Amino acid sequence: MEKRTYKPDEERLSKLFNTLDTHKDGFITFEELKTYLSHSGQRFTRDEINNLIKRGDVRSKDGVLDYREFIDLMVSHEREMWEHFVKLDKDGSGQISSSELSLYFKKQHVDIPDSKIKELIARIDKDKNLLISWDEFREFNQFRAKFEITARHYFGDSYTDGIVNIPEKKEEFSGKKKFGFTEKLVCGGVAGVVSRTATAPLDRIKVLLQVQGQQKVLGAAEELGISQLCRAMVNEGVLTMWRGNGISCLKIFPENAMRFLIFESLCESDIMKISQNDLVNKLLSGGLTGITVQSLMYPVELTKIRVMTAQTSLGILGTVRSISRENGKKLGITNFYQGMSPALMGVLPFASLQLGLSKAGTELYSEWNKIGNPGFWPLLSISSSATLVAMGCTYPLQLTKCRMQAYTGPESMRPTLRTLFTKIWSESGVKGFYRGFSANALKAVPASSIGWAVFTKTQKLYETYIGS
Repeated sequence: MEKRTYKPDEERLSKLFNTLDTHKDGFITFEELKTYLSHSGQRFTRDEINNLIKRGDVRSKDGVLDYREFIDLMVSHEREMWEHFVKLDKDGSGQISSSELSLYFKKQHVDIPDSKIKELIARIDKDKNLLISWDEFREFNQFRAKFEITARHYFGDSYTDGIVNIPEKKEEFSGKKKFGFTEKLVCGGVAGVVSRTATAPLDRIKVLLQVQGQQKVLGAAEELGISQLCRAMVNEGVLTMWRGNGISCLKIFPENAMRFLIFESLCESDIMKISQNDLVNKLLSGGLTGITVQSLMYPVELTKIRVMTAQTSLGILGTVRSISRENGKKLGITNFYQGMSPALMGVLPFASLQLGLSKAGTELYSEWNKIGNPGFWPLLSISSSATLVAMGCTYPLQLTKCRMQAYTGPESMRPTLRTLFTKIWSESGVKGFYRGFSANALKAVPASSIGWAVFTKTQKLYETYIGS
């Protein structure tokens, strides 16, 4: 009889790694493995899961499995399983029958009732043909840290549940802490503050360019270019280049935290599994995330624009009081929602494209290159490309939103979305809708890119140094 040999299938194992790596950071943690195994129909103790990780974590010894460690572990483990499968498959048919399984245990001087043998086969047999194929055998046993064919391995002590069934000890904890709600909030907020502070001067230049043509900026009678705006701000004082950064950070911390949290939660939820196309689901998740965050944070966004474009600095509280008292109101809450319509119209496609393409691009890069973690520069390139595509498609709505937010004239003269579009088109044509686009790209691409990369790296640092 021809000798049957094990042939590793790295493509299948790569897909399995991506399934387990729910955080998409290139590492499999205790919690990720535990969550996956909890849906497998088997029960694993914490020690069993920890021992499996420990067996594979031979290079970095950081308590998690990277892509190469996982592949090497599974190939070694499957080779061992294959040898046992061949021993059980006495007739060489490629499938294990109940009689072959019963005969094996009898040779071990263990009398397993036929009902228990059938129960075990029913648990492993996915296609319900009453036989166990290699694929079924491998899937059932692939996450046992030490594989062995014994009655206890399959049936547990005293055959209590027809399978290894040891309850978890709730008081024991030896794996990584779950990267949950609070952790995502903190890491998303840190990513936002770092990226916004690094690009604050470009942010102010972008806003000033957008409102030119509607009002004077920095006391200039004529419109200024990027270099002229830079010189004018330097003349005011170098620190004025960061005017509005305080409220930007107050805004961006909860905004980015909510954005990453809601988006990651939607991607992991079954609610957004609307289409069989995963990219469509990610785009929908991104759009819903954008609308939710924009609605909650819009008053802060409007206040930020007013702080940046004011001829004299009133401070954050002074600006808030000024906005609330516009149009003769003592506390005009609706004043903080001026320009909301173009904001919501623009944020749906922008967030869908930016978040959805960044997520899909990261996963595709990992799959194509057969690596777990794309690394900093690939992440930066992917998120930059996604931001440019999203910004190019939605910039006209961003420009009109900014102008509506910055307007401080009489209420009777307040421009509507329609009048703004008509005015810009008649004055400058298509080019007018992209006023300040270059400055916006200079600011938005690094801000979003740094934010996405910092979030991913902060998550990894948390799991390595804190979540143990």
